[in-house]
Amino acid sequence: MKDIILAISLLLVFGLLVVVVHFAQKADKAGKNLEEERYSRMVAEETLQKNDAKLTTYQEQLKENKDKMAKIEDILDQEKGVNTDLKKQYDDLSEIKADLEAKLKTALQEKSVAVAALSQNQAQVQSLPSVAAASSQQTSPSAAAGH
Repeated sequence: MKDIILAISLLLVFGLLVVVVHFAQKADKAGKNLEEERYSRMVAEETLQKNDAKLTTYQEQLKENKDKMAKIEDILDQEKGVNTDLKKQYDDLSEIKADLEAKLKTALQEKSVAVAALSQNQAQVQSLPSVAAASSQQTSPSAAAGH
């Protein structure tokens, strides 16, 4: 009976040893899984921190770019105003030029008319002495006959 108890005890000890080894392996596996999970979480946390830093940088760049865009839009609006003013000035100058050209054309026509009239007057003035001389020659013989 001692042999049976010893055999049962040995079987029990062996069985317990197998169970302990099995649980130890499971515990080791669970520890490794826990370690891997912790490592994964650390890597994820580092990645998250890096991404947060990048996000902050990108947000700052976006803000700077928005400020630049606002300044560019202001400059563009100012340039549009300047262009509008220049266009108005150009239109005004074009009207003034057209008026001056019309006045110049009128003045040139009036000058041509005046020059033509002056030429005609000079021609008449030049023809007067010859008419006067001719009439004095015609009146001279009759006047001489009457004396």
